[in-house]
Amino acid sequence: MFKQSMLRSTLLLAGGIALTVVVLIASEAGNIRLRQGYTQVIQSQQVQGQITALLGELVNAEAGQRGFLLTGKESYLQPYYQALPRINALMSALRNRYADDAEALKLFTQASTAVNRKLTEMDLTLIYGKRDVEVALDLVRTDFGKQTMDNARRGLEALLQREAGSVSQSLEYADRDLALSRYGIGLLTAINIVLLIVVGLQHSRRMAVSEAARSELEEESARLDSMVRARTRQLSALASHLQRVTEDEKTRLARELHDELGAILTATKLDMHWVRRRIQESHPDVAEKLTRVMLHVDQGIQIKRRLIEDLRPTVLLNLGLKEAIGQLVEEVAARNQWDSDVKLAEAVPPLRDDAAIALYRIVQESLTNASKYADARRVAITLDCADGVLLLTVSDNGRGLPADFESRRSVGHHGLLGMEQRVIALGGTLDIRSEAGAGVTIRVEVPLTDAIVAPPREEDDDFGDELQDEPESAPPDTSLDTPVVAPASMAASTPAATPTATPGGEAPRQQGQDTGP
Repeated sequence: MFKQSMLRSTLLLAGGIALTVVVLIASEAGNIRLRQGYTQVIQSQQVQGQITALLGELVNAEAGQRGFLLTGKESYLQPYYQALPRINALMSALRNRYADDAEALKLFTQASTAVNRKLTEMDLTLIYGKRDVEVALDLVRTDFGKQTMDNARRGLEALLQREAGSVSQSLEYADRDLALSRYGIGLLTAINIVLLIVVGLQHSRRMAVSEAARSELEEESARLDSMVRARTRQLSALASHLQRVTEDEKTRLARELHDELGAILTATKLDMHWVRRRIQESHPDVAEKLTRVMLHVDQGIQIKRRLIEDLRPTVLLNLGLKEAIGQLVEEVAARNQWDSDVKLAEAVPPLRDDAAIALYRIVQESLTNASKYADARRVAITLDCADGVLLLTVSDNGRGLPADFESRRSVGHHGLLGMEQRVIALGGTLDIRSEAGAGVTIRVEVPLTDAIVAPPREEDDDFGDELQDEPESAPPDTSLDTPVVAPASMAASTPAATPTATPGGEAPRQQGQDTGP
């Protein structure tokens, strides 16, 4: 019974939602038609104005013609000569307007023919008038000019009537769409009221069913409560244990990756160097292969260092933001063959780690964008502080951002959003200015009170010094209690090796000794 009621309510709600969507679609379609009708009315009014202006110019031209014929003075022809180019321009505009409408084009062709006849008649009378005024007046008295003017007027009035009819039709459609919109809004309101009533009734019914089932579940709940509490305590303890184990394992793996990887790569390189020296004369082809492998190992060491640098720049930790920015710009400019202009004020005080990292990442992201997308040839970076504000400006002379980059910042362009979030976290502001072909200028303002604090932490300095000072072929690090076991070839390369105790008190394993799991 309850399931059937739920099904009926669900179907009713789905039907109401579907009907609401249909009404909204119909309302939006009506709005689109209203906009189209409004545009059509505006265009029709403009065309009516052009037709009226054309008729007025014909009258002005005819007045100038008649004035000249009556007086013989050339000054009366000025309105005629002024009207001719305007008439031609208006005729061209109307022809373009009716080019896609066959019926309207037919009416315009008739009107255009009449207008051209009128212009021809006036031109002939003026030609005769300049020779013999009486002949021209006799031509005017034939009423041919009046007939051509009447024909032109009737043709233009037909176009005016058509445009007026189009306006009336558009207004009728607009009234109809408005009425439909009102009916749709009323229907939508009624549907919402019905849906609210249905939801309210369904909620009341569910509350009644829930109240009836609550008493039945209380006894079962009381019986299961003790079991749930016991299991909850067990699961909580197990979850805590798993979390501790997981965190310990993460710490162990991170420590081994950081401390051991460089030693393993270095030991591998030393062994290959020893083997290559031994077989260089007897097996030059194998020695050449080993040389390539050593180059790959060097690349692995450099990649490891670059990954660590990308994750946490050691120059930034050891020397500060200004030196880190200078080195970054120098490297990127050399790689991209840029001209760079870096101005880092000496007055910039030491910054907090998070502030320095944020500003460094902003410069790094800006240079990356300029390199990948802007096709820039010059970059300029300024770092200064004034009036309690830290100012960072990064600019380039590349292609610039598209005109709609503000709207796209929020769709697909995470680099700009990342910059903005970093600045917001420091309580500052980010201003991005760009014009097509004029490059991009990124200006960051951060309050010094939110960026300056205590000196860098000691453990961070030690971590940075270790990464910065690690030599390319340094011996394995045995600072941990568990010693690093060099490959067998490395052990064999040391004649008469004498076992020595490690810092943890454990003797190093001999070649071939079982190291255990």
